[in-house]
Amino acid sequence: MHRGSYKISDTSLGLLGRVQQGDTEAWRDFAVRCCDLIQEWCRWRHLQSLEADDIVQNSMLVVLKKIGAFRHSGRGSLRAWLRAIAWRCWSDAISRASRSQAEELNGQYELAIDEIALLDERYEQLRRMELMKRAMVLVRQRVKGSTWEMFYRTAIGNESGIDVAAQMQVPLYILYASRARVQRLLQREVRMLEVLEDSSEEHRQALADLRESDD
Repeated sequence: MHRGSYKISDTSLGLLGRVQQGDTEAWRDFAVRCCDLIQEWCRWRHLQSLEADDIVQNSMLVVLKKIGAFRHSGRGSLRAWLRAIAWRCWSDAISRASRSQAEELNGQYELAIDEIALLDERYEQLRRMELMKRAMVLVRQRVKGSTWEMFYRTAIGNESGIDVAAQMQVPLYILYASRARVQRLLQREVRMLEVLEDSSEEHRQALADLRESDD
């Protein structure tokens, strides 16, 4: 059911002329007829009610802006012009929705990438910690108890080198030399463990033999 008394097809050139001259009353009548036509077009496109309301509103904003420049070129030209505006507004709405969806998906993708990067970083930290624990077990078995104690108390326990050296009754340079030796062994052991993770069984055995020959 149309809200106005006439359809847009009944619009006279006189009414259109008054609208283009800025007649407020003429615009009200004209706007009702335009809305009816655009609503009819939306129903023909099977648009939902809220979507149709948006199309009508956006279309009328365009009509209000451009009606002054419209030139009647024959029967049906005004209806065709209004339908073209409605079509353009509908196309723009679809494009905006597509861009919005694309931006949302892109945001989710970037967030997922960031989360994966954080997980990778955390995994690498945990992997290095596990390798260090294994290396410490192996190195501790290969050095004297006093050597390990000097390393552990100063490097892990953060005790003063001077205090530890005094308590263990060893020269300070011996303590620092012992700690440095253990640190070198740990670094080397970690590198070997990393290689072993990706090596064949034959390669693992060769590295194990090399480790034993260094003891």
